[in-house]
Amino acid sequence: MTDDRDDRWRYSLLVVATTVAGVGGYAGYVVYPRFGLPGIAGAAVLGLAAAAGFAAFFSPCSFPLLAALLARQTDSDAPRRARLRRAVLFATALSVGAATFVLTVGVAFAFGGRSLAAAVTFTSPSGRVIRAVVGSILLVLGLAQTGRLQLNLRQLEPAVHDLLKRQARLRRERPVVGMAVFGFGYLGAGFG
Repeated sequence: MTDDRDDRWRYSLLVVATTVAGVGGYAGYVVYPRFGLPGIAGAAVLGLAAAAGFAAFFSPCSFPLLAALLARQTDSDAPRRARLRRAVLFATALSVGAATFVLTVGVAFAFGGRSLAAAVTFTSPSGRVIRAVVGSILLVLGLAQTGRLQLNLRQLEPAVHDLLKRQARLRRERPVVGMAVFGFGYLGAGFG
């Protein structure tokens, strides 16, 4: 019985923390809607963005997926120390790939993407079009996943088949490099 109470307490605490983080994020958007802020305000936005990024790492879909992926890379027959060393190696490679993606996006914004990003805001016409297109695609994919819409994506498979074969070969032949590429692609897929 006490385990149920502990679970309810933890769940309630998680709900409150998530709500506070969401309200804080919205408040940050309302208070700091544009860039070109004074130094102290920019630092506050940077802190808010870092906290949101940290919280996103623990989202229900990504965290268990990454842990399972890293656990799969370790050899269950190896001694505990060797398994831990291998897991740290793969986690580091995945992190390097993810950090490379973030740095690449940052460099792209630094060298010309800033003007494009300034023109595409949440309420601008182009921002609204992007939200409508992405929202429509997500709606169609959600309906397909729930079975409400019959959508056969098998026609797209030949287009990516060669890429998937190369990716599998890279993971077999050079698993650490494959994990770094996966980290890059994982954030790329989430960013897109």
